[in-house]
Amino acid sequence: MPTVIEGRGERAPDVQTNAGTALTGRGVLMMLVAFFAVIIAVNLVMMKAAVQSFSGLGEKNAYLAGMSHDRALAAARAQEQRGWSVEARLDRLAPGRTQVVVMRSNVGGGFDAPLAARAIFEHPADSRQDRGLALAAGEAGAWSGALDLPEGAWDFSIELRSGDEVLFRSRERVRIRDGS
Repeated sequence: MPTVIEGRGERAPDVQTNAGTALTGRGVLMMLVAFFAVIIAVNLVMMKAAVQSFSGLGEKNAYLAGMSHDRALAAARAQEQRGWSVEARLDRLAPGRTQVVVMRSNVGGGFDAPLAARAIFEHPADSRQDRGLALAAGEAGAWSGALDLPEGAWDFSIELRSGDEVLFRSRERVRIRDGS
């Protein structure tokens, strides 16, 4: 049914499609319903595929993962009880070259055995760029070393070890920049 513009008695022109038929309200409604029907159908297919392929387990062996988590919590409590204060300083020696200095003060006392220190730089988006650095012992409670490290964001970890046991671990996001 043609639309009448009030007041003048003129008809609005029919909108023609490429096939030469008029585009009516019913046609627009059918296109809209068809569009959403396709969206709903695809969602239902994807939902069915997801439900059928999900085993219900996020971890293959949840018990062992829980045990590992318990060990990590116990290590964190032991680290806190030691009362160590560990500070790190990162200095750019040249573009692309970074010096790492780690200092530990024995605030809580105890454990005077020699420790090995390691600095780990993990790239947040590309594990192929990860770098580790065994730090050389300097004066008591200090370690240092230098490595090639591009600019950007890094997850910086410090580990202090006695043999195979990690006695201190710290992790922090840092941003490395050349220049000022």
